[in-house]
Amino acid sequence: MLLAFADREVVGVFLANEIVSVEQAGLVLWVEELYVVPAARRRGVARGILNFVAEEARRKGIVSIELEVVPTQEAAFALYRAMGFVDVERKRMKWKI
Repeated sequence: MLLAFADREVVGVFLANEIVSVEQAGLVLWVEELYVVPAARRRGVARGILNFVAEEARRKGIVSIELEVVPTQEAAFALYRAMGFVDVERKRMKWKI
């Protein structure tokens, strides 16, 4: 779990689990939740969280970060694609790190 703060207020929450992937022959970070409060959106909070998490994941030997996106969440899809995630299935995305 990771919290992002601005002016002593929580503005973002990240929750993930490390899982073993036989398919990828290594550890995968499965994202359960990435949430930024509406007032803090479009200010780089989610990008900052993902960049920090990716660096930590690389350091630990994790091979990819994976998540599911609700199909109607176009802003989320745009963010993840801009960060380097690719579509794996209809709503599942993967970021090879």
